[in-house]
Amino acid sequence: MRNEVIYQIFPLTFSDGKKKGKGNIKGIINKLDYLKSLGITRIWISPFTKSPFKDSGYDVSDYCGINEEFGTMEEVEILISEAKKRNLTIVLDIVFNHTSDQHEWFKKALAGDEKYMNYYIFKDPVNGKEPTNWKSKMGGLSWEFVPNLNKYYLHLFTKEQPDLNWENPEVRNELINILKFWKDKGISGFRLDVCNLYSKPTLFENDKIGDGRRFYTDGAKVEEYFNLMHNEVFGTDNEIFTVGEVSSTTKEKSAKYAKAGNKELDSVFTFLHLKVDYENNDKWTNVKPDLNLFWKLQKEWQEYYQLKNSTLALFMNNHDQPRAVSRFGNVDKYWYESATSIFAFTSLMRGVPFIYQGEEIGMTNLTFNDLNEFKDVESIGNANDLLKIKSEEEVLDILRIKSRDNARSVMQWDDELNAGFSEKENIELFVNENYKKINVKNQLNDDKSVLNFYKKVINLRLTEEIFNNGKINFFEEQDYAYCRKLDDKEVIILTNWTTENKLIKLKLDSNNWKIILNNYDDFNFDSLKPYQVIAIERK
Repeated sequence: MRNEVIYQIFPLTFSDGKKKGKGNIKGIINKLDYLKSLGITRIWISPFTKSPFKDSGYDVSDYCGINEEFGTMEEVEILISEAKKRNLTIVLDIVFNHTSDQHEWFKKALAGDEKYMNYYIFKDPVNGKEPTNWKSKMGGLSWEFVPNLNKYYLHLFTKEQPDLNWENPEVRNELINILKFWKDKGISGFRLDVCNLYSKPTLFENDKIGDGRRFYTDGAKVEEYFNLMHNEVFGTDNEIFTVGEVSSTTKEKSAKYAKAGNKELDSVFTFLHLKVDYENNDKWTNVKPDLNLFWKLQKEWQEYYQLKNSTLALFMNNHDQPRAVSRFGNVDKYWYESATSIFAFTSLMRGVPFIYQGEEIGMTNLTFNDLNEFKDVESIGNANDLLKIKSEEEVLDILRIKSRDNARSVMQWDDELNAGFSEKENIELFVNENYKKINVKNQLNDDKSVLNFYKKVINLRLTEEIFNNGKINFFEEQDYAYCRKLDDKEVIILTNWTTENKLIKLKLDSNNWKIILNNYDDFNFDSLKPYQVIAIERK
């Protein structure tokens, strides 16, 4: 396993280095010293390539060109170089399941060019209707009709994101060349967006019991495609780190992709642990997280991945998820304790920890008062579907806690204009109203800040080999607790994600253990305070 801690940047909202009111590459360069001070090893940046930005850059119109809103290729080269000077490397976000409908390939396909039509998935109408009843992840059906071709094309996301045809060897060759282009630029890592959707079925059929995802997820050739990228690009340089986003998958299938020696991926993002506040597996519902299920899933997946010698990405936040401190914590009374316990407890497990911008200072969800305030295309698309069966107030309540907009407010650097994100007046991005209290400047020199607690956890993670290569074991008598072991070293981590004190059922003699991490000033070995997290090492 690689000893890494990786920080994710959503470039639109991270830092404006040009007074334009939007984040940019120059802004990231300006913050490299801050990122280095956290102790991280790599920076994953959401797409900064050319895009109409229908889905925040995940609709790419040119894989080798830079979005002018973000900067120039020269600035990206400076970013890569300046990061390397600080022993940091850049992980590029690669969106290979689909392109933008503004990509030259798709424009040629729409014009009837047979070569480029075969770059995508076009199908004839079936009985005058869509080829299947599959639903788009962004709301509505996943097919769009093109009158002049009398065909439908597949889009598992928005209609502006047509799916690529990985069956076509010409497409695969194009994509391999794109990876090589960025590797030659000095990119040392790749995050593969929804990569377990690359391999589509040979037979397209209606889903009588679901939304279609069981037919196109973890397809028959997906491992073949991962092997191809590894053999052609990833495996040619030991410094390259890869992580695949795999959605709606099983532990058995996903563990294969990130199994040591499999020559596929180094690690994978899976999402079942973040669906514990879904009702009947439906994201767009208003329910509280099931903490019992969350813990059961953590234990189950950790044990399985260890058994298979595979590597999970450890994360509670990213650009697609509401803020974990608002979701799993108590921000009214135990904000500091919630933010620190959620990160420490999950990041000291077996796997590779990821931090999403602002998480390290405890950034929270936004406040929404009206459906018209939302900007996220997924939220808007699904709201339209929800309004057919629910009231506006019910839909608003759901979007408040589930919208991706919650993760996409500007990074809170200080208590000045726009939270220090931009010097431009009247920016169009979300600024959380609590930025005067929650910001980097307030926390930098506070030993008991969320930020400095994160630094302690990161330092532990990277300097103590037990957290990288140590085994993980769980206790029958205690939930939200685990043990890491390596040779003769042993560390136990416990937490309490409730607002009540929690008894510790393990028999722990304080004479035999020393505290190495604690988000409170004290610990009595018998119980945990609300949202307390503890790491103790055997003497």
